[in-house]
Amino acid sequence: MNITKLNKSWVLHEAPLSWDRQYLADINKINEGWYKCDLPVDVRMPLIDAGVIKEPLEGDNNYESKWIEERSWWFQKHFSSADIGMENEVIELVLEGLDTNSDIFLNDQYIGSHQNVHYPFICEIKRFLVNGDNKLSVRLTSGLENISIKDLAESDCAVTAESDFNDSDRGDHRRTMVRRPQYNIGWDWGPRLVSVGITGQAFVRAYNKIAIREVGIETKEIKKDGDGKLALLNVMVNAENLNIVDTVDCDLEIVIRKDGKIAACKTIPDILLTSGTNYINQEMEIQEAELWWPAGYGEQPLYQVEITARCADTNESWPVFNYGIRKISIDTPVLEDGTRNFKFIVNGQEIFCKGGNWIPNDFIYARVTAEKYRTLLEEAVEANFNMIRIWGGGLYERELFYDLCDEKGILVWQDFMLACGAYPEQQAWFENEIRSEYAYQAKRLRTHSCIALFCGTNENHWIFSNPEFLDRWKIKPSYQNQYGLWIPNVLSKEVVWMNCPYIPYWNSSPYGGKNANDLDCGDAHLWSHGFVSNDIREALDLKSYDAIKTKFVSEYGVLGPCCLESIREYLGDGDLDMNGKLWKSHTNVTMKDTLGKAIVQNYLPENHELTESEFILYGGLVQGDVYEYSLESFRFQEDCGGALFWMYNDAWGEVGWTVIDYYLRRKISYYGVKRAFAHKKFIIRQADDCILIRGINDTKEKLRCKVKFGYVSFDGKISDTREMVFEVPAGSRMQVLKEKIGDYDLECGSYMLYVYDDGIDHAMLYTCPNSRLKYAKSPVEVMEEKVIGNDKKLVLRAGGYVCGVYIAGNYKCSDNYFNMLPGEERTIIVQDAGNTELEIKSIR
Repeated sequence: MNITKLNKSWVLHEAPLSWDRQYLADINKINEGWYKCDLPVDVRMPLIDAGVIKEPLEGDNNYESKWIEERSWWFQKHFSSADIGMENEVIELVLEGLDTNSDIFLNDQYIGSHQNVHYPFICEIKRFLVNGDNKLSVRLTSGLENISIKDLAESDCAVTAESDFNDSDRGDHRRTMVRRPQYNIGWDWGPRLVSVGITGQAFVRAYNKIAIREVGIETKEIKKDGDGKLALLNVMVNAENLNIVDTVDCDLEIVIRKDGKIAACKTIPDILLTSGTNYINQEMEIQEAELWWPAGYGEQPLYQVEITARCADTNESWPVFNYGIRKISIDTPVLEDGTRNFKFIVNGQEIFCKGGNWIPNDFIYARVTAEKYRTLLEEAVEANFNMIRIWGGGLYERELFYDLCDEKGILVWQDFMLACGAYPEQQAWFENEIRSEYAYQAKRLRTHSCIALFCGTNENHWIFSNPEFLDRWKIKPSYQNQYGLWIPNVLSKEVVWMNCPYIPYWNSSPYGGKNANDLDCGDAHLWSHGFVSNDIREALDLKSYDAIKTKFVSEYGVLGPCCLESIREYLGDGDLDMNGKLWKSHTNVTMKDTLGKAIVQNYLPENHELTESEFILYGGLVQGDVYEYSLESFRFQEDCGGALFWMYNDAWGEVGWTVIDYYLRRKISYYGVKRAFAHKKFIIRQADDCILIRGINDTKEKLRCKVKFGYVSFDGKISDTREMVFEVPAGSRMQVLKEKIGDYDLECGSYMLYVYDDGIDHAMLYTCPNSRLKYAKSPVEVMEEKVIGNDKKLVLRAGGYVCGVYIAGNYKCSDNYFNMLPGEERTIIVQDAGNTELEIKSIR
């Protein structure tokens, strides 16, 4: 295969929306007003560069570019036939990421249309090419303009939109009838900024005699082999014989390497390829196999797979790809209490899934850099993630994302792109689009070891079993009228089974049990529990999370602010005023007064009027407190198989759900999540009149450590403790202590666990909000300060209990915004601090 890239030197022009493909001749007559651009591109990018519009994500500039969705956009590109090779038998044009409705022309001849951003337009173009210069033209629109009231009525307009619940302009009921990114029509966490563009790669690929169309690889079995492992793999190759009449002879070679050395090699000689598609399966045996594990549970060795077909004088190779040897499944047996498990099993090992939900990284997603992907995934690993859920209202991510997850051991829960509304499954064109999209994505992603699950939708089963929505829309879903649920219930399963039956499939998220959000079966979205409860007493009580008994949490969230630097960036020239219009436009539309009340309950006196700087500090601490405590609660529950909070990353700057902001700065809450997800950890909880300690060890080595445990007063003067040794087997959670609560003053002290292991945090029993605890502010001493390269090492010591210790400034630290126990010493590494004088602060 010969590939000619077409990403560079495009031009772009706008035209009235009514200018359909019949207006190509009129576009060709325009000599002025063209904008230069390269791919991938959203039309806003060259418009920003040319000064036509301001940066849409700053201030309220997003409103100034709404006109973009009301125009048609015409792209053109010239390329030479000499770069392609006209002698090739088959020449195909591939355009990725056409967002959304498009008409494509080559040398002013119409060659096809496309209406789906989620899989590429592919067309054989040899008959349209000319020797010398060739011109490629693409007309694009948002696709929304083609949807009528009548179209919506077919699904009873049963589509959620933010504008239905508040006075925002976010959302559009037409979105489910267009195969485009759903989120940038407006969601609770971002504005309406409808994308239009060629947001992927453009290239021409040429073949002679044969073409490798797809490959697949499966770990069939992992056996013990002496002291090592023997892995049996199945490699599938789809080789197309391009001769429509004659058979051809072919040799197929499969080579699997590890660190440059051949781990397995197989040549299949004299294969008779019939005209068209030929599926070839070959079993491969890997001796002394090194297994791929999620982060924390082991390493991520990757093998390189090379596939080459030889036919006469033609060699056709598939791009070399990495593969980690692993088997994955979901364990869902009935438990003794009648509930069902929902736990991921990798290589026979039960995994507790730790992570967050992932949305597209920008409302102008075409401009997201490779460096942003790397930074976000590095930060996820630093925060002890082992899973990310790709939410179903955004995009299937770029190949780079999945490559990095393979490398870093991050499992991927992959939603198919359906979210929060009825989809027109009854229309043949839509079913065809979905089948093509899903088949493409299943084939593309199945060789990635990180893919843990394909999931049919985001929240659709829940919505269409929820009386609130059914009453609002006056509908009653049934087998005869499924409002799009036939797609995840039948079509998606078929596609996954046909293309990668070894990857688990789940109908929706949430899904399981009697109402599609049953805490006793499957995964759950906790949007009426804990911090977001309508019961303010529950919302303000951290211990309410201990009462939530769920099998797997795939969504729940806590709102919190960004740092001051980020807020100033996204407000642009606007004032730093919490009551101002700009501040509110960059605040999640679901924001209630819960955060303010939690700040007062924990950190400030009643009736205190918050300043902006106090809101940033204390609001961040509250978000971190809730995430840390709740995630610990889910890990503490033996029957809970994972916790994925909403959400990890931002698509623009706002007071919102995330722990990393749009500008890639850590929010205060990042550190609470990191501590809660530590691979080795002890958690203390109270159950009735007993104290329980659960030990957690997500590593492959047995944990054995000496500890000191008991009641300690906050000033450290009373200490009723004893030393003991805790042991926790590799890859397990277990109760390591249970004892009756003593007669102690739990407002002047608490049960504390000191761990004599530098890699494991101490722990304390949470009893009540910080403001009710009785203790005096204690100093934090710097026992050691040392420069190591560009970083600085600090050893801190607390005399008594100290709340909210932090290193001031926008530094990345090994830990920050933490509490310290009486007499505790803690080592902190501050990145890139060098010889800078650091300021150590605390809340109380």
